[in-house]
Amino acid sequence: MVGVMKPCHGGNAVVIGGGYIGMECAAALVANEIKVTMVFPGKHCMGRLFTPKIAEFYEKYYAAKGVVFVKGTAVKSLEVSDGKVAAAILRDGRRLPADMVVVGIGARANTGLFDGQLAMERGGIKVNGRMQTSDAAVYAVGDVAAFPVALLGGDVRRFEHVDCARRTARRAIEAILEPSGGAAEEGKAFGYLPYFYSRVFALSWQFYGDNAGEAVHFGDFSPPVAGGKPKFGACWVSGGRVAGAFIEGGSPEENEAMASAVRSRAAIADLAAELGSRGLGFADEESRRKGVRRGALAAGDRPTYARHATVGVAAAVSIAAFAYWYGWMAPYVVKRDFSDPKL
Repeated sequence: MVGVMKPCHGGNAVVIGGGYIGMECAAALVANEIKVTMVFPGKHCMGRLFTPKIAEFYEKYYAAKGVVFVKGTAVKSLEVSDGKVAAAILRDGRRLPADMVVVGIGARANTGLFDGQLAMERGGIKVNGRMQTSDAAVYAVGDVAAFPVALLGGDVRRFEHVDCARRTARRAIEAILEPSGGAAEEGKAFGYLPYFYSRVFALSWQFYGDNAGEAVHFGDFSPPVAGGKPKFGACWVSGGRVAGAFIEGGSPEENEAMASAVRSRAAIADLAAELGSRGLGFADEESRRKGVRRGALAAGDRPTYARHATVGVAAAVSIAAFAYWYGWMAPYVVKRDFSDPKL
């Protein structure tokens, strides 16, 4: 992608899709002095996560950087000239000049290899709280894995973000190294706090939990003055408790406090008073009331250095042994005739 961007310096790019990939790519293209037009069928950007109020802030911020939004439509075709893209043609016939096109319209989990062999759910491979599939000898992690989330009452979800890939991989390794959990352990949901984040331009937002229920906004949504940084957010409240939280411009301590409020499913008595007016203050007080220690790791996130070191040494020894074997055997391996049916 970087190679394509270089000859497009000062030119036009069309970004198809207004989601996570589209927003991050648009910011990167603008930073490389390429004019950007974003096209997507939704009413506002990041429709799966942002509320209209949150989306309005980011769209205005992007527009001030020169990004043009074309909403409520889609690209019908691409016009090609001399083997290169020249324009994007919209459904209504409009023609958008383009020196390059980024297609960020989502993806499906690549699970075809296991069709008919492993149980599937929510478009991914169904696993238990230990990341085991319907075949106990097979584990699945990352965005192909659909697992029960304890925070969401054991509801099975599939997440497409780097944090989930890291956490589920860690969980699978723990399960493999400690196989004595038994049926009771296998039946437990994974204690994972859904977490998404993005850093674009001078902005940095984080989201925790589930955007289910009523959204209550807090903070200042006005465009930041020169050199200033915005700070605002929203909490989603379901059944009188915080289900999810979004924060832009939070400090590490503020982000941690908000994550704690979501993780503990903090109770909310008065939405307007406790969230609408106090916002981050509520999260901070809630974390202090719960006795959350600053810098504390979430449950299940504590590193097990001795065990990991042992596994690391074992892996290194295995790799070294293979390398030694391969170095000794390589001349013979290369000479072997792999068409020989006896091999």
